[in-house]
Amino acid sequence: MEPTGTVKSSVINLVKTIVGAGMLAIPYAFRSDGVLVGVLLVLLAASTSAFGLFVLAKCSKTLIHPRNSSFFSLCMLTYPSLSPLFDLAMITQCFGVGLSYLVLIGDLFPGLFGGPRELWIFGSAAIVVPLCLLKKLDSLKYSSVIGLFALAYLSLLVISTFVYDYSTDHYHDVRGNVTWLKIYDSKGLVSTFSIIIFAYTGSMNLFSIANELKDNSLANLTAVINRSVAIATVIFLSVALSGYLTFGSKTLGNIMLNYDPTSIWVHIGKFCLGSMVVLTFPLLFHPCRIAVNNLCVWFQMRRATALSENNSHREESGPLSATTPSSARPISLSVQDTESASLANSYGATLGQEEIDLEVGNGSPPVDMPDSRFYIITALLLTSMYGLALNVTSFATVLAVVGATGSTSISFTLPGLFGYKLIGTDYLAAGKLVPAKELFYKRCSILLVWFGIGVMVLSLYVIYAYGAE
Repeated sequence: MEPTGTVKSSVINLVKTIVGAGMLAIPYAFRSDGVLVGVLLVLLAASTSAFGLFVLAKCSKTLIHPRNSSFFSLCMLTYPSLSPLFDLAMITQCFGVGLSYLVLIGDLFPGLFGGPRELWIFGSAAIVVPLCLLKKLDSLKYSSVIGLFALAYLSLLVISTFVYDYSTDHYHDVRGNVTWLKIYDSKGLVSTFSIIIFAYTGSMNLFSIANELKDNSLANLTAVINRSVAIATVIFLSVALSGYLTFGSKTLGNIMLNYDPTSIWVHIGKFCLGSMVVLTFPLLFHPCRIAVNNLCVWFQMRRATALSENNSHREESGPLSATTPSSARPISLSVQDTESASLANSYGATLGQEEIDLEVGNGSPPVDMPDSRFYIITALLLTSMYGLALNVTSFATVLAVVGATGSTSISFTLPGLFGYKLIGTDYLAAGKLVPAKELFYKRCSILLVWFGIGVMVLSLYVIYAYGAE
């Protein structure tokens, strides 16, 4: 398929991927953090997430065919034996959050229009299924625009309520304590830290955006990332500050619960929230389906490698060794020049030669998804997700574990590992010294890995110590 994405449409899809229902929980995090620490944590989350996205974009450029980039292709190039674990992390993240969205649909719409929750969950399939059948992420840009309008209304509702309450001094009646410079609740700070960090999760669709962008140069990808994260940060800070300064220490976990449930504006806001959730679901489903397909391809490759071993009786070191037939290994790289290899090792790189090949076998895409498999995976995933949503009303702890493991893996740990392995290899391939800036990115990639591990450990500790709310 020809690339059709533009910078504008890519920004729309990435913003919509990042900004979801979790936005409404950020004011609650500010209740514990206070204004200063809350703002600093938002900026920390924005900068680390943006760097993770940038590293993924930069690593995609090390491939001979950058439009074939994916988590799977980079995993098979750098850590082939761990590739299925990384895909499982992606599936866990997208499946868990998507399932929570279906449950949220069943919670929201019955309160607005009546009827059983099961009817609304099942009825959402009329919109969700056709959108999930679209093969290209760029095809979702129009539904993302509608979702952004719903998002804009929710943001304006929070901001306008804050402005109205302050202009009429009504905030004295509804607001609790507000802390500007100090931390209000240290225990709450630890337990809500992950709310802000996970709010920026959007890396699951970065490669699809890079592959479908007409001009997918690193400069264009960087522009998409910077603009998307900047827009998301403005939205998060506006909602967080307005919501927190309106209700102070009385801010609830979902800011919508603080507003008058009988107000027509709140009803419209809840409808917009439900609509936003329905339209965000396909953006999570798209990378989930890709990850499931990646697992299928990985098992096919393992089977082909095993057959090759039996037929040729040749000793192999792994699924992507030099003796594996090209048809069984979609990604290969060879080291031909020992002097360049020594130069690469001196810079901590793992590859070196006069011409480093990061090639896709026979010039074909590294991960193929035939139409039959596309529809089978789509049907199985949708059936399982809707089946669980119809029978489960609350799985807060499971969702918290999903965020702690899946979100940190795809946002920080994986990008950092890829960056450490691949950044600078394009210079080595041309027989050039790695510039200081590239070495800086490589070192920062390692810091990103440790940051992701730290966030995961802290989040799991919070789940164990305090429980998921």
